[in-house]
Amino acid sequence: ALCAMHAPRNLLLSIFWCTCWTSTWTDDGHTVDQLGVSGNLVDRGNSSNKCLTYSPAYPSLGGAGCSAKCSPGRSSYAAVFYYSNETAHDWPRDLVRNMHFAASILKKHGAPNSLDTERSCYLHVTFDYYCCYTLEEGAKIGEFLESYTWKPHEVWFDRLACAIHGEGDMVSLVLMVEQERTQEQLLRWALENERLLTMKTRILKHFSRTQLQEFHMTLGTVNQSTFPVQLAVNEINRIIPPGTWHSTPVVLHKPVCKKCETAAAKLS
Repeated sequence: ALCAMHAPRNLLLSIFWCTCWTSTWTDDGHTVDQLGVSGNLVDRGNSSNKCLTYSPAYPSLGGAGCSAKCSPGRSSYAAVFYYSNETAHDWPRDLVRNMHFAASILKKHGAPNSLDTERSCYLHVTFDYYCCYTLEEGAKIGEFLESYTWKPHEVWFDRLACAIHGEGDMVSLVLMVEQERTQEQLLRWALENERLLTMKTRILKHFSRTQLQEFHMTLGTVNQSTFPVQLAVNEINRIIPPGTWHSTPVVLHKPVCKKCETAAAKLS
């Protein structure tokens, strides 16, 4: 059901917006209809070369991270930590090398639909998703994010997973963060940020970060009908074992909401 603001019930990066989606294998019996109350991916079947895991954002009709279509006059936004020349010193070289290595393994199995190691927006981690807001609200969210006092946080990645984020053939491949060292502390950070957003702007977060996909970094997307998804994921996790993607932490400082900046420019 949609909320009163016509926002969705609830992958990293939409292939259109350069944001991302998430993953974690679960065996708790959730169904797709229950995805709005959990940030975990849900496995709907047994082992196969196809991905059987649905993102909480499915079917992403509202954009990256947002399940349902927005009503007219509303769109979705995201705050994203980007790898760039300015932030490269905060991203371990072995992590970047392993992302490129994983991309090369994917290519052995077929032609990926997209690879973030070859895209203009490159590697990134989405801090939060803001589903279905007006242009004015998007600009205010951007102003708040710009004024917020950001403190560095260390991030550790764990393993690769797949996620079905929309209708059709496309599947995303995402590198998940470690649960104990990273997921929990980033979630606390995001929830505190959301609390201050509402307090300072009176903008209610339509869906808490706890209801959205877990933190991750997108490697790329593939088409299920022509690509052995699970075989490739299993091979990458065998060659780069979980917890060995990097030896020093990624340090995240301040995210960017590019679409918020665009909204502000349109209103000026």
